[in-house]
Amino acid sequence: MKLLAIDTSSSYLSLALSLDGEMYAFHEEMGQKHAERTLPEIDSLLQQAGIKLAALDAIVFGQGPGSFTGLRIACGLAQGLAFSAGLPVIGIPTLDAVAQQSEADQLLVCLDARMQQVYCAVYQTGAHWQRQGPITLQDPQAVVLPEGISQVAGDGFENYPALLAGQREQIRHSGVLRADARAHIALAQSGRYPMQHPREAELLYVRNKVALTSIEQQALKG
Repeated sequence: MKLLAIDTSSSYLSLALSLDGEMYAFHEEMGQKHAERTLPEIDSLLQQAGIKLAALDAIVFGQGPGSFTGLRIACGLAQGLAFSAGLPVIGIPTLDAVAQQSEADQLLVCLDARMQQVYCAVYQTGAHWQRQGPITLQDPQAVVLPEGISQVAGDGFENYPALLAGQREQIRHSGVLRADARAHIALAQSGRYPMQHPREAELLYVRNKVALTSIEQQALKG
């Protein structure tokens, strides 16, 4: 399959272009410059590969959870490009893309959701790859390590010492894995995620609140 993947769910801009086994990628810390850099970098990848957008089979995008603004950038660009080229889109959840990069057979992924919370999901990887339940939003101190799982991944473990504080010695960490467009490509190629018309593209926010109120911020400081 010929696929273009876009992820702007974090401070990184991650792009990948897959052409029947050949991969072109861009993955770089971007801060707040996603809106101005994403299209030029997509054009650059297409030029490197010598292919037109319309020759692709689909456009893949990171649907979240993650940065509210970043998610809207990726989804909006995927929709616009897909509409212009007559292509379908494929949405990939952020935590799925993190789990895809781990070599563990079973895995707990926890990503920093800001506002003193984490996004969590449990995975069975390997030949029987699946997310075991929904992606949840939890307070770090409330997260429980599922029975039988000893490996974890995600930046939640670096950013929140309270996360599994009493079990740190018995778990292995897969490192600070972030959503990577190359993982999006691999998941899209698995056939587990449906191709959709661009107008049906949806974001997975998990949390609908963008920021803490001033009172909540003061409570945390206290």
